[in-house]
Amino acid sequence: MSNSIATRWRKLSGEKNWEGLLQPLDSDLRKYLIHYAQMTGAVGDIFNSNTDEPDASKEDFFSKACLVKGNPYKYDVTRFIYAGSDDVGSSWFGYVAVATGEGKRALGRRDVLVAWRGTSSTSEWLNDFNFIIQRSASDIFPTAKQHGATVHRGFHNLYTGTRPDSTHSKTSAREQVLEAVKELVNKYKDEEISITVTGFSLGAALATLTAMDIVANGYNKPTKGNPDKLFMVTAITFGGPRVGNTGLACLFDSLGDHLHLLRIKNNRDFVPTLPPGIFLYTEFGIKLIVDTYNSKFLKWRLFFGRSAALPDEHEHEDEPNRIDCLDENGPKRKRVRRDMSSLNEDDDEDEYGPQYKIVRGGMSEYYSCHNMEVYAHEVAIKDIGKNTPADKLDYSIILVNKHLDRVKNEYEIPPNWWTGENRKKMVQSENGRWVVV
Repeated sequence: MSNSIATRWRKLSGEKNWEGLLQPLDSDLRKYLIHYAQMTGAVGDIFNSNTDEPDASKEDFFSKACLVKGNPYKYDVTRFIYAGSDDVGSSWFGYVAVATGEGKRALGRRDVLVAWRGTSSTSEWLNDFNFIIQRSASDIFPTAKQHGATVHRGFHNLYTGTRPDSTHSKTSAREQVLEAVKELVNKYKDEEISITVTGFSLGAALATLTAMDIVANGYNKPTKGNPDKLFMVTAITFGGPRVGNTGLACLFDSLGDHLHLLRIKNNRDFVPTLPPGIFLYTEFGIKLIVDTYNSKFLKWRLFFGRSAALPDEHEHEDEPNRIDCLDENGPKRKRVRRDMSSLNEDDDEDEYGPQYKIVRGGMSEYYSCHNMEVYAHEVAIKDIGKNTPADKLDYSIILVNKHLDRVKNEYEIPPNWWTGENRKKMVQSENGRWVVV
């Protein structure tokens, strides 16, 4: 990020609901979003699904996540967040962190950060589908009944639930987060503070609830000193599903100018269209659309493991099976309230027609457009010059292959290199960039 981030952070955090910054995507905002994408991606990178714990301590979390070298936006983790419910086993889900002195100078304020991971275990997947009957949000939001606000039952249970038999989830994830935020707001109450909540997929839903909760219950103001002082709360989410009904959207709108939500959606990802509108779910916040098909760096894939190679602009001009990119929809500049009763990304071979050559790929690449690194890549290429080389992107294409085999073979980047034998082929330079050795 450039030094202008420090002076523009209020605009970049949505003070004016990102007016004039989304179309085309502001260059500082692009870097800003990639920063938070990496902060939430770190949760997935460090999570050990075999132990349900992080493979790091709070003290070495960011060094283990490889987010220290070349990165002036330093944070210290103050608390790990665990979540569990009657239906979901207790597991590590994220962290609360605060900008260090160095980070504060680079970011322009003391940023309190909450980051959530996406779905991992079988019980979490099943919980994601517990959406048909929504729950009242009155135990979270004081004015929920007034607005008729209801929330996805599975998300609600995971956010507010406990597991008395567990080590870490005797208190709810909600209580853990709010307590940690309260401590930091009181500690730094005399400074310029922002509260940023970010998450991917299921984590995006939890981030939305968290940001609303913080504002609705006054956790963005100190309990000592000047209780009338309010700090900005911004949720920046990636690939998030719908969280609740129109009443929840009304409640969101009622929470005032200190709450902002930017939802980044890959146009090829159907997860943000779920649960369907027929079940009375709706969208709210500001939406920024990115599109996997617009990348010249990636192998072209449909979900469910289907894949094909996406030619460059002048490649295979005489081939009848040439694949063309689809046009991108512009981002919404208003808070969106649309009920969508059908999925808009049923990628069916008949729908694409004979000009599309479909190649069956491996299930290890299952639905890779719903992937945190792919999302960060799509933000990096949005509205840049079409001839921009890979080494000039704000997010290295090497990172896309951390957990996938998605980058075109011509770039010679080892697949799935974050763990396993391929990690030995990767070295992080002092400037933070990765190289293949």
